[in-house]
Amino acid sequence: MRHKYLLALLLLSLQAMASIEDYLPTDPGPSASNFGDTGLYEMPSARLMPEGSLKLGINSFYPYEVTSFTATPFSWMEAVFRYTEVKNQLYGPAYYSGNQTLKDKGFDVKFKLLSETNYLPSLAVGLRDLAGTGLFSSEYVVASKRFGDLDATLGIAWGSLARDGNISNPLKNIHDSFSNRNLQDRGSQGGSFNIKEWFSGEQAAIYGGLEYHLKRYGLRLKVEYDTSNHEIASLTNSGLVDLNVSSRFNYGVVYGLSRFGEISIGQMRGNEVQFSFHIKANFFDKGLVPKTERFQLKKYSKEERSEISKSKRAFYKNLTNELNEKNIYVQGVTATKDTVEVSINQNKYRSYSRATGRTARVVNSLALNRIETIVVAHMNPNNTEISRISIERHKFDKAIKGKSSPEELLLTADMSAPDTQHYKSAEFKPIVKLPDYMWKMGPALKSHIGGPEAFFLGQVWWKTDFTLLIRRGLTLSTSVGLDIYNNFNELNNPSASELPHVRSDIQDYLKEGETNIARLKLDYVWSPYKELYARIDIGLFEEMFGGIGGEILYKPFASDTAIGLVVHKVKQRDFDQRFSFRDYETTTGHFEFYHTFNKDIDMQILAGKYLAGDKGVTIDLARQFKSGFRLGIFATKTNVSEEEFGEGGFDKGFYFQIPTDLFLPNYQAGSISFGLHPLTKDGGAILYQTHALWGLLGNTDKTGILRDWSDILD
Repeated sequence: MRHKYLLALLLLSLQAMASIEDYLPTDPGPSASNFGDTGLYEMPSARLMPEGSLKLGINSFYPYEVTSFTATPFSWMEAVFRYTEVKNQLYGPAYYSGNQTLKDKGFDVKFKLLSETNYLPSLAVGLRDLAGTGLFSSEYVVASKRFGDLDATLGIAWGSLARDGNISNPLKNIHDSFSNRNLQDRGSQGGSFNIKEWFSGEQAAIYGGLEYHLKRYGLRLKVEYDTSNHEIASLTNSGLVDLNVSSRFNYGVVYGLSRFGEISIGQMRGNEVQFSFHIKANFFDKGLVPKTERFQLKKYSKEERSEISKSKRAFYKNLTNELNEKNIYVQGVTATKDTVEVSINQNKYRSYSRATGRTARVVNSLALNRIETIVVAHMNPNNTEISRISIERHKFDKAIKGKSSPEELLLTADMSAPDTQHYKSAEFKPIVKLPDYMWKMGPALKSHIGGPEAFFLGQVWWKTDFTLLIRRGLTLSTSVGLDIYNNFNELNNPSASELPHVRSDIQDYLKEGETNIARLKLDYVWSPYKELYARIDIGLFEEMFGGIGGEILYKPFASDTAIGLVVHKVKQRDFDQRFSFRDYETTTGHFEFYHTFNKDIDMQILAGKYLAGDKGVTIDLARQFKSGFRLGIFATKTNVSEEEFGEGGFDKGFYFQIPTDLFLPNYQAGSISFGLHPLTKDGGAILYQTHALWGLLGNTDKTGILRDWSDILD
């Protein structure tokens, strides 16, 4: 008996220990470096944020102020877009940029080579400023190892991180080319990948540091040995001036703001204070706000159920009404001896598997016992059925009662592209009242960052979007902006591009188009044959161009590959963005190739003619996570030379898209999108399009449905 009491006491003490851990401050994980990547202060570590994370931060340590976007599209990759203000240097001559300080844009990337084990450290390789102006260009290989709450880092660096040059470059023994590293010149054209400079130079540097986690206080203490040595910055980069360095050791403290951010304060170079603030979130498989919306079936009286069982009309009516109440709109229903097929149109759920499951629940609750099969056909756009999912009713009923899994249900499910358009021949077709419309409005922000006139120029405007559905497949969409406040009048840097000014006159569009018609166009979308889709559009496509054109796309339902062609005849709009046009006109178009890898990585390749008449190829790679969060990068290379293109060498950038319902307790359509071109240039400029066919098809193919199949029981 005594042993039993001791065992019970031990179990209680273990539970108490667990509960104490629960009350400790939430650890946001390894902290950010001064440049936005995961690291110490100046020096990077081998740590990465969790897969699917996004971080925005600002870090001030005189003379630098760094604004950064950091993302982890994969568990083995961390990428940073960084915008640095150098406060002790001017952007250019006073007649050109006044007293504006120097601004620098850069991309950083880190790749995990090895994951940490009990005996081996985590190992990573990284490149800083790999396609920027080269002001902070450097490379490193680094290892990090945890010892309880202590995280130790040791690395070797080249370039700007290795100005100390405390060791000879070990790679010189491999090839003589690693011995030479050219002096970076701020006056040269940035944006190119100077691969021959990577990991090169006569000297390299060994650096290290420690990060200690004080769990009780939610703090992380950091100290590093900094080998970037800004006392001799001008020796490795003619675009930077030397700084006073009193100490090679940087140190400070980081306080975690729950799991959503961190603040840091420290001392740099022995004589400057550092302060940073970062917010971050992980969108790998779920939103930030738990979903409280619960799918509940309507309760019917015995009399109502009796009527439903005796009358198809009553069954159709109640099925339609209940689904409509749940924002799933019935387009046609047919009930046969053993099957109910229903065609639906909805945009409430990104996951078509979730929409399928919720539709099937309503059918299952209302259908007669003899019904064995439930078929759900999805329409997108609103005049074409593009997927058909068939499930066995008794297996579905068993699964929603928790007696089997989505995987078991999938074994007997069938999915395909419809051979016929069921909604056209359905036994019951609800009356669809057309024309119909929808609209939304709200404040929006335009920005112009990093020009010589000012660090930030922007506009607050009231944006109103209106869509008129004239008939199935035919829509009129508009987007109108009303100026509230802007300071674009300070813009004073006209384009000097030798190419047609298809994008580089952006400043004129911003200044003269304060209140504008951003879009006014007519689209007709249809499917002439099975798995072949077409679109014709005419009007004001975007803020700079209007015209007429079309697109055709072949997308087999069961294939991860699609091919298409898009062509438009366009004319450049006037700067005021009303109904008048400028003289420039052209025909632009591309062959399109799309492929999805591993259910979540989309590749898009466009080859053809761009707005400025140049010809080339665009490659776009994007990762879509289970939550719907999307991260992408793109690059375009055309027959325009680097000299003609100007700074940057070629067009490139990144973007992300966050579904708005990740911040809400219920499901709804909409997303927050952000894209960034480091520079607005004329070469490689693509016509901006809404209602592109690849986007309209969304997640309705077999790959998308299988990726989200676990949602079918939600």
